Amino acid sequence: EFNLADLYESVAAAVPEREALVCGQRRLTYAQLDERANRLAHHFVACGIGAGDHVGLSHNWTEYIEASRAAYKVRAVPINVNYRDVEEELAYLFDNADLKCLVYHREFSDKVAAVAASVNTLEVFVVVDDGV
Repeated sequence: EFNLADLYESVAAAVPEREALVCGQRRLTYAQLDERANRLAHHFVACGIGAGDHVGLSHNWTEYIEASRAAYKVRAVPINVNYRDVEEELAYLFDNADLKCLVYHREFSDKVAAVAASVNTLEVFVVVDDGV
């Protein structure tokens, strides 16, 4: 079966040295982006994340792109999480979306900790170090 990960990998193979992602001073080529997504995809698999599992992605940062591609690689479903949501909204979203994994910036650790225990399906947490 063909999925978005296959398309992204084809582009990375065709033009590996072209810039794929630019955010401030950070620049990644297609090859670098694909390699980083592969590493996270392997981590997802090691944590039991696979086809059909829901992975919450919070904040609009470069790691969001990497994490969404990693989710596609393991055939998981990336779910956008609005980092501006308050705890009650996050609890509802996490539960309603049946999140099994959440990728989020460290600055939101307090919010996540406040609601994570109430979500039975949420098992895996990937924290992006943001200097906080």
